[in-house]
Amino acid sequence: MNFEEMMKELEEIVNRLEKEDLPLEESIKLFERGVELYRKCKEILQQNRLKIIDVMKELEGEIDASGRDQENELR
Repeated sequence: MNFEEMMKELEEIVNRLEKEDLPLEESIKLFERGVELYRKCKEILQQNRLKIIDVMKELEGEIDASGRDQENELR
């Protein structure tokens, strides 16, 4: 299941919990599934955030090494 599918299922769970009058056991099961999906989505976002940070650091290093950053500051 990809991120978008997990988010869609999570939204459906939230909607069901908010709108439907569910038995307690079913509500608890949905809540547990929602927490599981939330944790997985959060982990995926964190991993992608770290990838972006790594790419930005690499890009900054390339700019610093080439001197382009200094040229832009002088203009």
